[in-house]
Amino acid sequence: MKKLCREVWIEVDLDAIKKNVRAIRRHIPNTSKIMAVVKANAYGHGSVEVARQALESGASELAVASVEEGIVLRRAGITAPILVLGFTALSCVKKSAVWNITLSAFQVSWIKKANRILEKEADSKRLSIHINVDTGMGRLGVRTEEDLLAVVKALKSSTYLSWDGIFTHFSTADEPDTELTMLQHEKFISFLRFLKNQDITLPTVHMCNTAAAIAFPEFSADMIRLGIGLYGLYPSASIKELNLVDLTPALSLKARIAYVKAMVTDPRTVSYGATYIAEPGEIIATIPIGYGDGYSRALSNRGFILHRGRRVPVAGRVTMDMIMVSLGENEGKQGEEVVIYGKQQGAEISVDEIAEMLGTISYEVLSVLSRRVPRFYFRDGKIIKISAPVLYV
Repeated sequence: MKKLCREVWIEVDLDAIKKNVRAIRRHIPNTSKIMAVVKANAYGHGSVEVARQALESGASELAVASVEEGIVLRRAGITAPILVLGFTALSCVKKSAVWNITLSAFQVSWIKKANRILEKEADSKRLSIHINVDTGMGRLGVRTEEDLLAVVKALKSSTYLSWDGIFTHFSTADEPDTELTMLQHEKFISFLRFLKNQDITLPTVHMCNTAAAIAFPEFSADMIRLGIGLYGLYPSASIKELNLVDLTPALSLKARIAYVKAMVTDPRTVSYGATYIAEPGEIIATIPIGYGDGYSRALSNRGFILHRGRRVPVAGRVTMDMIMVSLGENEGKQGEEVVIYGKQQGAEISVDEIAEMLGTISYEVLSVLSRRVPRFYFRDGKIIKISAPVLYV
């Protein structure tokens, strides 16, 4: 392990990424492709290395949230198709074509303006487009058959835009009640049937996120979008309880103790606001991680970390760069490794557990992990790459 000046880091197990892609691959039809969703820096794992591993493991396409995220992948030499799932401003249309990044579209006016922008460029490349259909998410997308047909016709009449896909997004596929998912599926299929009745040949069709791909593999169509499952986490407890796919978490968050102090005199307060009082004989350890790294301040006096395979509580408020934990009367040493998320000596603190404690979901807990925390990428138990914005020595 390389020496870090500030000893907090993330470990990403690329073998786990491979296992997860292959687990989903076995679960869905052989005819369905896998699009690996690597937006938000691959849910905090690091987009470039995760994208490469996912593609090597059986995914054929990638999805991101913005053109900028796609360019990061292109600059890293990744040539696989990349789809921007969100809305893209017209000012980025030319850039998208230059970098060969596929965009989502759902408005005739946007399509016509995008085509005119590319027409003005002598060397413009064709811009790939997937139509977004809103069947119940209420976020983005075409909502009526009339509007869908108009969007399709606008694309077909465009000189520089190519219609290569059509998709929708399920809003409750991770819930035990499947009624709305079934309704959304039925509505999307009716949109596709409507286009076929107009003698329109469909491009690539995709609708399943991780939850739907696990619960409804028969909905996989031409492609599924593998998001949270790529990283070894389930979209919800109800999806996990189906016990249909075995996923392996890929990320661990670790640190080394920066300082140990024993409270040998009168009770002493710990951290901002004096919300924790350490008793005489209590041992407090300082860990170099805080909310500036993505460790939520809401874990103040609530969270736990692993020290020598034992859970020890966060003592006092989480600060921007450090937390303090109580070791009780147990010894601790400067430089000892502790685990914030992950396993140690048979014990585990899962991201799902932290999410439940915070009243949120694993997606948020992972995606807020700061880029200032170095990522160590492992394969076969060995470090193959380190991604660190601040140079290590």
